[in-house]
Amino acid sequence: MRVVHDGWPKILAGLRELDGTTIQVGWFEPDAARIALINDRGGNRGDNPPPRPVLGPGMDAAREAIDSIMASTTSRVLRGGGAAAVRAGAERAGAAAEQGVRDAMDAVQPPNAPSTIAGKHGYSAPLRGFAPDRLWQKLEHRVMSSAEAAADGDDAGDS
Repeated sequence: MRVVHDGWPKILAGLRELDGTTIQVGWFEPDAARIALINDRGGNRGDNPPPRPVLGPGMDAAREAIDSIMASTTSRVLRGGGAAAVRAGAERAGAAAEQGVRDAMDAVQPPNAPSTIAGKHGYSAPLRGFAPDRLWQKLEHRVMSSAEAAADGDDAGDS
């Protein structure tokens, strides 16, 4: 008998890793998340901005790139790439999603009101700050495997 392929355990482990990996994109720092939410939905007070959603539109714009990266990652896993291929692909997909949101931030409308521009020292770009530029600087992606998520959940009650 001749063994044609004996790498199935590694492939199956890689597929389990792929299935259990989560990519999150957004603002994880509370103040930046609050500002992003206000800008996403708009305000109900006179001093709040109009709705300027960027997370959904940015993710939608990046969808094709993300899908392509994850298809390539799946192919690598099927060739025996294992957890390292999953992590690398997920990081690339997260970076593509983050860039999609940044592109949406650059393209957002409507423009700032003159009073807002004056308060930002003449900086006119919506969703971009003068100092600090919290939304831009605090936007990030995180990749978490199922093992990391389980460990993170275990630590939740520790203090």
